[in-house]
Amino acid sequence: MILLFLVTFTDVTAQAGISFQHDHGGSGRRYIVEIAGGGVLAFDYDLDERPDLFYINGAPLPGTNRPRRANALYRNLGDGTFRDVTEEAGLAGEGYGMGGAASDLDNDGDLDVLVTAFGENQLYLNNGDGTFRSRGSESGVADGRWSSSAAFFELDGDGFLDLYVANYLDFTLATHRECVSPTAGFLAYCHPQEYGGVADILYRNRGDRTFEDVSAATGIAGLTEGKGLGVVALDFDDDGDSDLYVANDTTRNYLYRNDGGGRLTEIGVEAGVAYNEQGLAEAGMGVDAGDVDRDGRLDLVVTNFDFENNTLYRNLGGGFFFDATSAFGLGAVSLTELGFGCDFLDLDNDGWQDLVVVNGHILDNIAEIQSNLSFAQPGQVFRNERGRFRDLTGSSGPAISRPRVGRGLASLDFDRDGDLDLAISSRGGAAELLRNDGGNAGGFIGLRLVGVASNRDGVGARLTLELEGRPWVDELRAGSSYLAQNEMTLYVGLGSGAKAGGLSLRWPSGRVEEIETLAAGRRYVVKEGVGVIR
Repeated sequence: MILLFLVTFTDVTAQAGISFQHDHGGSGRRYIVEIAGGGVLAFDYDLDERPDLFYINGAPLPGTNRPRRANALYRNLGDGTFRDVTEEAGLAGEGYGMGGAASDLDNDGDLDVLVTAFGENQLYLNNGDGTFRSRGSESGVADGRWSSSAAFFELDGDGFLDLYVANYLDFTLATHRECVSPTAGFLAYCHPQEYGGVADILYRNRGDRTFEDVSAATGIAGLTEGKGLGVVALDFDDDGDSDLYVANDTTRNYLYRNDGGGRLTEIGVEAGVAYNEQGLAEAGMGVDAGDVDRDGRLDLVVTNFDFENNTLYRNLGGGFFFDATSAFGLGAVSLTELGFGCDFLDLDNDGWQDLVVVNGHILDNIAEIQSNLSFAQPGQVFRNERGRFRDLTGSSGPAISRPRVGRGLASLDFDRDGDLDLAISSRGGAAELLRNDGGNAGGFIGLRLVGVASNRDGVGARLTLELEGRPWVDELRAGSSYLAQNEMTLYVGLGSGAKAGGLSLRWPSGRVEEIETLAAGRRYVVKEGVGVIR
């Protein structure tokens, strides 16, 4: 039985005290970097059990004389409001920021932050007192190329989180080109095909707060044609280690199979996730993983350019996927939008993962080039009705459907009412916080993990249970969507159920633990080797 969908989104940005404004840095010269930012991360930086928000800013480019606008860290006060603590926390930043990821990279109990950039990436270590210290180039992750999304994950099972950074174009300000629209004859942002791709980079965590570039040793350094924009870690083949999927812009997407010993093999073509069902490379932007058909295997979604559908790859098992976009009802509904941030999440706690996508074009004058398209575009809400998606954007409230130049999307339960809210960042626009109203009609449980032999946050842990006679599977991730990260809590929607039983948690260390029956409506903390501790 499919229950009524009662979710609407309410814009609470102003009343929550969030006033961040993204600066793309442009002056009219149309440097291509202007089109891509910015990101948003949801994470609990001060360990008060409430998710905070971190919005990442760009910087002035040649031709502008305004000062750089800071990044913004907002502390969740627990009463529905946030306070800007950027300066006191030390996260104002420098350079041209893009996105990032947050996790406990040194296993000291608090969350550290990576900011990817057009230029040198920045790593900030959490001091545990509400402040951060910049590690700069001494961390080993500065790089200097144009980086986009990032994901922390365990590469080799040593208990420390490693780092994958997707790099975008071989572009610098010195190689900027002036591109003219072939149809309208005026200056426009260049197509990504005007620039070459660059290799992504993989860093191994040495365990001493520094990282080593192991791209060559792991087998990814030779892939230089990719133009990476989104990355997500997932165990697609259920062999106990984290694999990686990368969305590339106008080039084939990558799927890296982890052998568990620190070696990655790119198998995107063989697995069926490099191209769409027509055999074409698409303009991949954002990416997420989730078991949308409840068969116990993690599927993939990739957001793409206009007149390319957002693509859903169904995991068939055995290392193979199938482009099931049309079969799942996601074909025509995404045809005229240009998708960026995306998130599989259970909006109404019915036990099925829904899909939210934020859209926005890359050409600010697209309406003059093609009159049926627009620069600012509405977000979209797709409800999962037991393995098929239905577009319910129109009934989800004007806050999600209003036009924006959407980029980053993160989910979090900021008000602790039992349903997942949305944080959105827009290119050159205001940050948004959209409250989920009505999603908590169904029951839920939330699990925050504490690793011991595994990494401290339990990133990569897999939770499985049986719900209404079908498997339910998800994993804890640190980095997904586009330039974004969700709150690091495993949420399970229980529908009308008052409790959840038969829960099994597989930690990155390989340890498997059965969890006692849990009552709905609560968040629990689970410690590796101990079980529920509160």
